[in-house]
Amino acid sequence: MIINQKLKTFFVLALYVGITVAIYAIACHFMDIKFQDIHLLYAILVGCVAYLPRFIAERRKRK
Repeated sequence: MIINQKLKTFFVLALYVGITVAIYAIACHFMDIKFQDIHLLYAILVGCVAYLPRFIAERRKRK
């Protein structure tokens, strides 16, 4: 099955964000901090920033 490149990029980004949110939630659990909406937003931001080098490398490879 051929997956559109944009769809594949979206799934990889979602995977990065999901793993980052999970790590953030686990860290909050062990530090006895309530996992709130602001923590979710921070985790999403960190996940997107973590994906950025891979995105840049894919862009450069295509050119």
